[in-house]
Amino acid sequence: MTAKKKKFKSEVSQLMNILAHSLYKDREIFLRELVSNSIDALNKVRIRELSEGELKDRGSELKIEIEADEKNRILIVRDTGIGMNEKELVQNIGTIAHSGSKAFLEKLGDSDDAKELIGQFGVGFYSVFMVAEQVTVTSRSADPDEKAAMWMSDGRDSFETEVLSEDRPRGTEVKLRMREDAAEFLKPERLKAIVRRYSAFSPFPISINGEKVEQEKPLWQIQPAQVKKEQYQSFYRYLTHGDTEPLSWLHIHSDAPVDLKAMLFIPSFSMLKLGFEDEGGVRLYCRKVLIEDKTEDLLPGWLRFLRGVVDSEDVELNVARETIQNNPVIRKIRATLVSRVVKHLSKLLKKERDTFEKIFDEFGIYLKEGIVREDPEKDRLASLMLFYPDGEEKRITFDEYLEKTPEKGKIYYLTGGEKKLLEKSPHLEHFRKKGIPVLLLPAPVDEFVVTHLQKYKDAELTLITREDAVLDSKEKSQEKKEEDAFLVKMNQILKGRAEEVRYSDRLVDSPYCVVSPKDGLSSSMEQMMRAMNREFQPGKRILELNPEHPLIQSVREIVTSGKNGELATLMANQLLDNALLLDNQAPDVNEMVERINRLIENAAAKKEN
Repeated sequence: MTAKKKKFKSEVSQLMNILAHSLYKDREIFLRELVSNSIDALNKVRIRELSEGELKDRGSELKIEIEADEKNRILIVRDTGIGMNEKELVQNIGTIAHSGSKAFLEKLGDSDDAKELIGQFGVGFYSVFMVAEQVTVTSRSADPDEKAAMWMSDGRDSFETEVLSEDRPRGTEVKLRMREDAAEFLKPERLKAIVRRYSAFSPFPISINGEKVEQEKPLWQIQPAQVKKEQYQSFYRYLTHGDTEPLSWLHIHSDAPVDLKAMLFIPSFSMLKLGFEDEGGVRLYCRKVLIEDKTEDLLPGWLRFLRGVVDSEDVELNVARETIQNNPVIRKIRATLVSRVVKHLSKLLKKERDTFEKIFDEFGIYLKEGIVREDPEKDRLASLMLFYPDGEEKRITFDEYLEKTPEKGKIYYLTGGEKKLLEKSPHLEHFRKKGIPVLLLPAPVDEFVVTHLQKYKDAELTLITREDAVLDSKEKSQEKKEEDAFLVKMNQILKGRAEEVRYSDRLVDSPYCVVSPKDGLSSSMEQMMRAMNREFQPGKRILELNPEHPLIQSVREIVTSGKNGELATLMANQLLDNALLLDNQAPDVNEMVERINRLIENAAAKKEN
């Protein structure tokens, strides 16, 4: 049949250029990616063999063959996997399917970890063009009615495809005509070393020039006490198609409440820092036979960053993907895994604090998500939370907070912006004076965490910007307000803008602050509500004044004199806006600037007189 020529999409050309320039020193990863693709294809056909009847070459040996011809500079990687038709060749090789491909390429070009990223985004095939001057892919789909097809390119700006008339065995063959400077990758010993490094745990046999490469046993089947650190690290590289080490791992062998052999890894870094969602993945096996390559229902969403394998003899070999979610065995496995992961993290917190803090830095947001989603383990997750106490650079847990605070019944916290901004909040003055620690919660998700928890053990989580955070403040203020002409006048001026104006028992050095009513939302929560709904109207705040501060005494003199009502109104409103700004709230900017201008005019006129 006639070959069809097509142009690469721009992002494919961009990717190949990046690979050629960024990863030249790590060219061996091309073989890692080709073997990984073959393993994926073999896994897919094995899964289909469990559930489907009509398949091309059903029952044929599942294997990977690598052939190197040094004389003719030809390298072939062949598998008996799922195969592809012409349309699938174009979709899987001629384009990048990842929805964030443009952003990914930008990150890839700037990243020192490019070789780690290409495997995670499924674009590793293009690494072949670092070593090959021409690539030909010939494939025959497992679907009996499909014809074999060919894809060919020199890696420049276009590729050709063709439907082949002759029949071929099921699977895919990638034929590379190697560059002269890539001759090392035609030597069998070099190829064996690469396969042992990246694919030692392949569940399918791999041969090089007819000689089988020695492979490792399924590591998760071995008793944990018999597995060495280097083996765990090697297996992690195999799982992730990368070359980094995990931050930590746990190896589970359990008979109750369900047969379970599992190995879970915490990756070395989070993709969130690069602007992408972490898409870990746990492979589900039954008696070492892969059931599903990425089983989402084995772990809750907040543990989606984990990588690993789970094997259980209690899972049926022919379990349908559609029924996995409601499978009672899967539910038991899930509960066991979650419990073990949380227990493992708790152990790290106590015995390997530095490692735990690295994990928390990378994946803490997911643990917080578990609390917000009301996971059954949320109370144990709460014990893993780390926050900065005011005035300290070392983070502490809720338990550590309770050990150091004189008030055991409450855990005080402050939200609403970056740590440096929170440290300047006037609300902290009362607690500093009393020697009561306050936790600073700068991340927006932290607000949801404490809202969902409400309590930790018997201690109430208390936001210090609420009016009831300082004991007896409201009662004392009410007594003073009824007999204080200044407060009466301030409440009259700010009626409609402030819930109340009163003297403060929480301020020491600052002149003013705003606090939320007892049942009101915090300012940071209101900002999030406003971001989700533009029509959301924030609640009024209580303006608290420090009667001992020189500024408040000066304003008091003007307000109570009754000589300049306009100036008194300007000052009262500006005090409120200043306090709102300190609370990370944005008042009407135009109105505030106009008011400041008038205050300046008043000050200038007074100076002239």
